[in-house]
Amino acid sequence: MIYVLDTNVFREMISHLPKRGKAFEALWNTIEEKMANGEIISVDECFNELTLHYSENAEQYPWVHNHKYIFKNPDNQESLIISNILMKPKMRETIHQKNILENRPSADIYIAAKAKALDAIVVTKEKYKPHSAQLPNLCEELGVKYISYDDFMEIVSS
Repeated sequence: MIYVLDTNVFREMISHLPKRGKAFEALWNTIEEKMANGEIISVDECFNELTLHYSENAEQYPWVHNHKYIFKNPDNQESLIISNILMKPKMRETIHQKNILENRPSADIYIAAKAKALDAIVVTKEKYKPHSAQLPNLCEELGVKYISYDDFMEIVSS
């Protein structure tokens, strides 16, 4: 199975999941192996969000840049998925006007499209909110399965 991770999942892992101690080292080894095998991926917009979040002096910055290979660009199929979803006025709200005006990345729609194209599972800390255009709502609109960070940690640690 392929898991497409949201920016908030990476931030939680690289900022709060210890890298020392046998149990944590084993967990990180599993995560790194799944990344190398293409089972854990994300999108280039997540990479952009992470590089904006962590300054060059932050201890997380090297990790993000050393793992750039897991952050994929959209392909033609994903571009068509994105185009179709943006035809729905409510779904356009996924790209916040502030992000457009400030030329800031907005990864949610790319994550959902990547997962749809690959028949993958989205991992996010966001919760479903009725009448919203957040990532879980995009997943529902596209028929994409999504799970929580906690569910994902349970999967990779077992």
